[in-house]
Amino acid sequence: MTSFVHETFKGKDYIENPFPKGEYDNCTFDNCTFESIHLSNLSFLECTFNDCNLTNVKWGGTSLNTITFNKCKLLGTDFSICNPFMLNVSFKGCILDFAVFFNLPINKTSFKDSSCKEADFTGADLSTAVFENCDLSRTQFEQTNLEKTDFSTAYNFSIDPNENRVKGTIFSKENIKGLKSIYNKRGLSIYGSFIVETRKELFLL
Repeated sequence: MTSFVHETFKGKDYIENPFPKGEYDNCTFDNCTFESIHLSNLSFLECTFNDCNLTNVKWGGTSLNTITFNKCKLLGTDFSICNPFMLNVSFKGCILDFAVFFNLPINKTSFKDSSCKEADFTGADLSTAVFENCDLSRTQFEQTNLEKTDFSTAYNFSIDPNENRVKGTIFSKENIKGLKSIYNKRGLSIYGSFIVETRKELFLL
């Protein structure tokens, strides 16, 4: 497999020209188009994607280790079929509407200034992740690990604490209405802007 190290790719249209199979290490992709193409069984290490269109990209078996997406369009992208080993991604100013993160270990992931409308985080490990100024309209959280996840500046989310792990999850007084349930069968409550384990109902002090 061909190796590409410290290379920059600008304005490439990989719909018209096939993307070279290989291992990409410390590479940068600026304003490139990958829409609906197969980026399967590749390796990306410490790479950055800036202003790229990765709508509906097929990541089957691909390794994404320390990858930054800046102002990228990732509509409908299914990350759940990536290689989960050493998976490490971050997003800033991206469109992640309808993206899929089903069952992925993406704890500590940073989502900043991004749209995640109707994205699917079912079964994912999002513990200690941060959603900074993100739109989570109709985003799906079910059987998701949200322990110590920071939603303090996120908005439009709806989270059922009976269906997710929410110990230590961070909210703000302004967005706490995004919790679906008033009572939690497991005995969780909110203290300040944190969810803590108690035997009381959910309330905000």
